[in-house]
Amino acid sequence: MSDWTSAAAVVPIYWGALFSKLAGGFSFTALRISTLVFGVASPLALCWVLRELDIPRPAAVLAAVVLAANPLFIHLSYTFMTDVFYVSLMLASLGFYAYGIQRDSAASLWVGSAFAAAAYLSRQLGITLPIAAVFALVLRHRAFPVKTILRAALLPAAVVAIHTWWLSEVHGLPWGFRLNVIHGGLETLLRSSAPAELWMRLRYAMLYLGVLTLPALVAVAVTGRLEAQRARRLAWVYVAWLLVLGGPALFAYMADGTGMPYLAGIIHREGIGEIALVGAKPLVTPQWVFGLVTLLAPFLGAASGTLWTDVLLNPRRESAGPGAVVLASGLFMAALTAATVQLWDEYLLVFVPASLYLVLREGPVSVRGWCAGALVCAAMLGYALREQADYLAWNVARWSVGRSLVDAGVPAVEIEGGFEWMGWYDFEKALPLAIAAGREDELFAWVTALPDRFFLAFDTDQPAGGVRVVGTAPYRTPWGPQGTVYALEPITP
Repeated sequence: MSDWTSAAAVVPIYWGALFSKLAGGFSFTALRISTLVFGVASPLALCWVLRELDIPRPAAVLAAVVLAANPLFIHLSYTFMTDVFYVSLMLASLGFYAYGIQRDSAASLWVGSAFAAAAYLSRQLGITLPIAAVFALVLRHRAFPVKTILRAALLPAAVVAIHTWWLSEVHGLPWGFRLNVIHGGLETLLRSSAPAELWMRLRYAMLYLGVLTLPALVAVAVTGRLEAQRARRLAWVYVAWLLVLGGPALFAYMADGTGMPYLAGIIHREGIGEIALVGAKPLVTPQWVFGLVTLLAPFLGAASGTLWTDVLLNPRRESAGPGAVVLASGLFMAALTAATVQLWDEYLLVFVPASLYLVLREGPVSVRGWCAGALVCAAMLGYALREQADYLAWNVARWSVGRSLVDAGVPAVEIEGGFEWMGWYDFEKALPLAIAAGREDELFAWVTALPDRFFLAFDTDQPAGGVRVVGTAPYRTPWGPQGTVYALEPITP
């Protein structure tokens, strides 16, 4: 395993090896297809899980469409990261757990536990799934049914123990795992600023979850069948969340224009994915779109915060049904996510299924509501596909112009080609140099450990004595602007 690795990544590695074998050898295209398979499976799994939780079929289908149109989900389905693998395996595990809890099926609990173990071997966050299942079983039986609990948790517990032993005693802890999970996680929780930082992360999480579940919120709002007494009780919680989210958001926007997106990661105003090259990349999405989302986010986030708060204030509502395992897993995952070194926007993807369940269980969705939600999905999908097409186009140009330099005899490690380029060509050589220089606790110290003679950029407007253009690769998509990736050599004054 690469020293960059902080996720378990065992399942993705073997899954990618299988697809490379089927392709006749190592292939980035084969690996991309291997992730897309899970990208197709996840919405189908979500629909099944919601049906097991007694969500009507039209609403469950709408939830699957919401996940499939999610910009984070679409982009991550085209990467080699573990997020989509984990979401798919998580949903499979929760579905079998819910089936087993509802019907007292021993076989389903064993299968759910097997998927939970596989989810853990994708991302360590999967450790929460059997814990949530045990929690739901105890709530349902109002006792501690040992045999039933062992069916739900024994296999994942054994896998966690064996993997932990193998990682520490046989393979050795990867540098990224030690820095991000162990050192960084403890440091995050022990800082004096931890309470304020955790509160800020909670606010951002609700703002994002509100936006990501917008189609479902619209469908339920248009249907308008929320029971009156429950609506009055939730109204006070909603107003409180609106003040908590809207006040700081309005202040930040008025003070310095800060707005959505608030978190680093996948979604940026400049585009989707890692915008790793220097210079100004042509914008795809008009800036007013982000202004509109900034305006709507507190209202949507308040709805998400209200529903999650209701879960905590009324736990008895969950005790008898299989939905407890889904909601408990979300709360337990939130506790682990709170301890991460940095909250990236893609980390919130795992909470979207439970948030959709909270919205859609409020009542049946009418045909008019379903159509309204589908229209919002279409808008989100349009944004995601347009940005993703641009991302793929400029990356083709980036790798094309970079490899033209390599073909001309330039060593790949002497080209600053952005994060993915340097991660592929530089990391294994650069990390030992960064560690030797005493910078082993700096996540990106390796990026500057090797000198670069050339760099790739979106424009030629560079300071410090100017540059010489040594290569170009234009790009464009049918729905986006035209741009060029330049290979530049600094001119020494």
